[in-house]
Amino acid sequence: MDWLLVFCSLVHLFVCPFTKVEESFNLQAIHDILYHQTDIQEYDHLEFPGVVPRTFIGPIVVSVIAAPFVAVSHVLEFPKDVSLYIVRFALGALVLWPLLKLQKRIKGTLGKGTANWFVLITVSQFHFLFYLSRPLPNTMALPLVLFAYYYWLGQQHGKFIACSAAAILIFRGELAILLGLILFGELFTRRLSLSKTVLIAVPSGLFCLFMTVLVDSFFWQRFLWPEGEVLWYNVVLNKSGDWGISPFLWYFYSAIPRAMGTSLALLPVGMFFERRVWPLVLPALFFVVAYSFLPHKELRFIIYVIPLLNIAAAAACNRLWENRTKGKWFTLLALIAIGHLVANLVLTSFLLVVSRANYPGGEALFLLHKMESSESNVTVHIDVLAAQTGISRFGQLHNNWMYDKTENLKPGSPELRMFSHLIVEAKSKHGYNLRPYAETHEIVAHVEGFSHIRSSYNHFPPIRIKTKPCLFILKNKYLPKEPDFSFTLRKHSVEAAEESLPPAAEFDNRNHFGGEVLLSENSTAIPELIENSRDE
Repeated sequence: MDWLLVFCSLVHLFVCPFTKVEESFNLQAIHDILYHQTDIQEYDHLEFPGVVPRTFIGPIVVSVIAAPFVAVSHVLEFPKDVSLYIVRFALGALVLWPLLKLQKRIKGTLGKGTANWFVLITVSQFHFLFYLSRPLPNTMALPLVLFAYYYWLGQQHGKFIACSAAAILIFRGELAILLGLILFGELFTRRLSLSKTVLIAVPSGLFCLFMTVLVDSFFWQRFLWPEGEVLWYNVVLNKSGDWGISPFLWYFYSAIPRAMGTSLALLPVGMFFERRVWPLVLPALFFVVAYSFLPHKELRFIIYVIPLLNIAAAAACNRLWENRTKGKWFTLLALIAIGHLVANLVLTSFLLVVSRANYPGGEALFLLHKMESSESNVTVHIDVLAAQTGISRFGQLHNNWMYDKTENLKPGSPELRMFSHLIVEAKSKHGYNLRPYAETHEIVAHVEGFSHIRSSYNHFPPIRIKTKPCLFILKNKYLPKEPDFSFTLRKHSVEAAEESLPPAAEFDNRNHFGGEVLLSENSTAIPELIENSRDE
């Protein structure tokens, strides 16, 4: 069954290879480590640090794994964007490794049948495998969390505490709630003594804290503990709500149902038939309740609980399948267990198609590279929407081209007229943003992005995914052969674009992050599927 997890994760990677704004820090850090190496002054984060600092330890680990393959791709003269696939595959492998070990631990604890159903349920759902290879801060912590689950189920408490300390102190401080609840359960049932806990936790915590302060102080060029500053920003200052506020129960009525799909209906069945899953499910649910007190909510913030909840659903499916020969009703229930996987796959396929249309920026830059020769003198300005929706340094293929993402340049300004090409946001070729270029530029291409979902009973399936023009590629008709850039072009990172954005509550359905979408207000086909995403 291992190959199934690997294959399905690769499908998600190749269908949606581009990344978005909340993935920008880790992706840019990996790029800088691979291409700038020890030249820290060239690293993008020093000029555009973002809202809160993030650790470099995750990008370093991914870069070390990816570096040999990136070097081979350079020797073979593959285009630079191949490195993006390599980096994402390296991160996906880091998550798949402990996930496969966890599957084997489930086999030893709850049986082969439950372990096999766990794999089938996981690959049938959308969000977990979609996030698995994305350079989000949450994904960077995911390997350590899965290893912690693996050691916890194997009663290897020392390794469980060490992995938990690293996940909490280096990557995501909120994991102290989830992993702390699991630790409390072990202490309460006396499977672990308090003295042993202290003996292991204190040195593990001090070592992890020392490592992140040492490494990140070097890269950020100042003394800091990144995750400490994140906790101060979100918990003490309570500023996470600046990026949007969701109702208290949002995780329960929106995020978890979308992440689990129809498998959610089998969660209580598994808890009823298999009492051994209770210690797995309860900490996960209590963690979600506790995390709900933070005003800003995103599905990826609770992605760690999905494997635990899927184990309970797998236990239910296994019981229903084992009883299939006991009568007609049992046969029907077994068919329901199989049918729910089919329903999940249909939903996953639909969401994957929607997500594919959610990266117009990456598609626009890819299209520009196809239209213009690599030897041509191209200077392209990339606007904010394009920078948010798929453009990264890995997509900048030609060293002789100039890629600029300078903000706050007025449409039609002399600065913008000096570029040979522009990637501009507009709703149509007659859009307001394009009017200043009517006489000086020609529209050479446009890229469409997700718009809304509409019901159509004249087609099968009856749900139609609608797109609309969102980015236009303009070519300057009067640019001199040797343009004089008398103004100063600032280097730009996607984090700078992020800081200029309004809170998520003010976004319209043009702006989608992390493969997640917001339905049009006029859509009546399906309720909210996916929320806007922003990193705190």
